Amino acid sequence: MLKGECVRCGNCCTIGDFKCTNLAVSGKLGTACAAFCTVYNKRYPDMPILMRDQYGNSMEAFCMHNTHAEEIELTRLIIEGKCSLEVA
Repeated sequence: MLKGECVRCGNCCTIGDFKCTNLAVSGKLGTACAAFCTVYNKRYPDMPILMRDQYGNSMEAFCMHNTHAEEIELTRLIIEGKCSLEVA
């Protein structure tokens, strides 16, 4: 279980150099208020998404919203100091 408030840093919407194409970035990823999901109200667990890197390479993936995988990933980011949430 996680607690706290998301600061919309965008770290959880990336895999390595790839980021979700639904993620709008307005600052440096990993900093507060740097990103927001353009389909936030429409997303659902395991929704198919497209991810793209800075070179235009793409890969298909699934949105982790409200999944056990999301909790695992967020916990990893918390441990690494890359997420504003806390493990309850």
